[in-house]
Amino acid sequence: METEALQNSRHYQLGKHYYDMNRYEQAKEHLREALAEAPTNPTVLYMLSYCEFELGNVEEAYELCVDVLQKGLVTEYVYQLLALILQSQKKWYEAEQALLQALALNPQEPGIIATYAYLMLQTGHVKKARLLMEEAKRLDPQDSTVLHYQFYIDLIVSNKKQQQKTLQSYVEVEDDELYKLIKIGEEAYFRDDYKTAKENLVQAFLLDPTNERIKEMLDAIDKETQIVFWPNRLVDKLGGPIGMWVVFAVILFLISYLAPFALGYFAVGWLVFAVYTWISPLVYKLVCKVRSQ
Repeated sequence: METEALQNSRHYQLGKHYYDMNRYEQAKEHLREALAEAPTNPTVLYMLSYCEFELGNVEEAYELCVDVLQKGLVTEYVYQLLALILQSQKKWYEAEQALLQALALNPQEPGIIATYAYLMLQTGHVKKARLLMEEAKRLDPQDSTVLHYQFYIDLIVSNKKQQQKTLQSYVEVEDDELYKLIKIGEEAYFRDDYKTAKENLVQAFLLDPTNERIKEMLDAIDKETQIVFWPNRLVDKLGGPIGMWVVFAVILFLISYLAPFALGYFAVGWLVFAVYTWISPLVYKLVCKVRSQ
């Protein structure tokens, strides 16, 4: 009865349409309405759970995913989603158990094996992660999920040559323009090419203005390139606060020996510099507020 109701439901059709396009905010709105028409339908619950997960609503996603399993939709992909949710909550053991359940249902699914590989890397099991990723690539080297996790593993281990190769393969097989732009932007960001990163992430933002990951990356780029944070970037290049104070001590010693009359000016200038690095986030917020007016 519920299945028939869904087939005739405009909300379900629109929700699935947006879901297939990875537009999760819009999909969620319509799927909520569809769920009111078919409150026990596990497919709608699964799609809603995935939407909530992608939107960062982890607790809601977990409750819905558990509800899916309780209502009888027991597939490897439901367990994979449950593992992703638990992984985001840093519940490593529970996430691994969910992935093992998924692999028990389908031991030859490369995307799930790649997900497991990434979990092992996150928990410090590097050798096991590599073995699992090799198995995932053996099963399907062009699987988009496999390439997705290979890309992030390359980022973590700083394998830049393999990273660019993986990115190229990912762009060739991924159908969604949004994810292509995000990956290109991320790769550029981590090699400090902020111009390329921003160009691609701005395009991605135009496709999906609700995507929190894109907003975080654009904000990070703004902080890396904004002149307001120039003193902070200098401190980072000096090795952080400890490095900054070592440099201060060295310069202070040299000035006291070569130009003792300038000691007071230098000390005041350095104090202003140090205080500014502490309050620069507040200055940045004020600049953003002025720019938005």
